[in-house]
Amino acid sequence: MSAATVPEAGARPRRRDLLGRQGRAGAALLALIVGTAAYGFFFLPDGAGKTREAVPYEAPSGAHPLGTDDLGRDLLDQLLVGAGTSLTLAFLVAAVTTVLAAILGGMAGIGPRWLSATIMRGIDVMLVLPELVLFILVATFLGQSFGIRAAILALILWPAPARVLRAAVLTSWSRAHFEAARAMGAGHAWLLARHASYLIGPLLVPVFVRTAMRAIVYDATLSFLGLGDPTVPSWGTTLYWVQVNGVFLSDAWLWWAGPPGLAITLTVVALALVGTSIEDRLNPNLQESR
Repeated sequence: MSAATVPEAGARPRRRDLLGRQGRAGAALLALIVGTAAYGFFFLPDGAGKTREAVPYEAPSGAHPLGTDDLGRDLLDQLLVGAGTSLTLAFLVAAVTTVLAAILGGMAGIGPRWLSATIMRGIDVMLVLPELVLFILVATFLGQSFGIRAAILALILWPAPARVLRAAVLTSWSRAHFEAARAMGAGHAWLLARHASYLIGPLLVPVFVRTAMRAIVYDATLSFLGLGDPTVPSWGTTLYWVQVNGVFLSDAWLWWAGPPGLAITLTVVALALVGTSIEDRLNPNLQESR
C-alpha cells in the first residue's frame, strides 16, 4: 500500500454529508418557518388574529406590519397562527400516509398473491381518480373539520407512495442474498428488518416530504374554495377571506393575500430541497446508478 493511501494515525473518517448545500438551505428555511409557527402557537395570546384590534383595511404600519383585514384583525397574527394549523395538518397527513403506504406497499410486495392483487387493483383505481377533485367531493359531504380533512388527505394520498414502496420491496426480494437467506429459513420479518431496511427505509423520507408538500397545497386549495373551517386561522383560510371580500380588486391584496401565498410557496420549496437532497444521498438505487 502506498503512502498516499495509508490513513494517518488517529484520523477520523469523514462524515457523510446527508443534506448537501441545497438540503441545508432547505432545512434552514424550513426551520425558520417551523419556528414562526411555534412562536404563533406558544407566544401569541389565545385567539390571536380573531378579535377586532384596529381599523378595518388598515395599511401596514408599525403597530400592524401586515395591516388588518375587513374586521380589523391583525394579519401578521393570522399568518403566524395559521402557520401552525397548516404545518400541523401537513406533517400529520404525511406521517399517516407514510405508515399506510409502508404497510400496504409491503403487504402487496411480500404477501400472498391474492392479497397483492387486491391491494394493487385498489391502488390502480385510486390512481385513476383525480386527487384534488376527489378531495373536494368527499370534504363537501363529510365536513370541514381539521380531523376530517386530515383523514381524507391521508386516504387519498397513500396509493402512489405505496406503489413505489412495493416496487422497492420486490426489487429487494429478487437479490441473491435475500434468496439465500430465504433458502436458509429466514422469515419475512427478519428479512425486512435485517436486509430490506437499508433499501426501503431511505424511500420513506421522500415519501413523507412529498406528501407534506401536497397536503399543504391541497388543504390551502380546499380552504380557498370555502370548504375548510373558516373559524380556524390558516394560510388557506386567509386566502378564502381575500376572495370573499373582493380584496383582489384593491391594493390590499399585496399585504393580505401575498404573505400566506408566499408562505405556502416557501414551505413547498423548502420541503422539496430537503427531500430531494436526502433521497439523492440515501437511496441506494440512485447511488448504484451513479
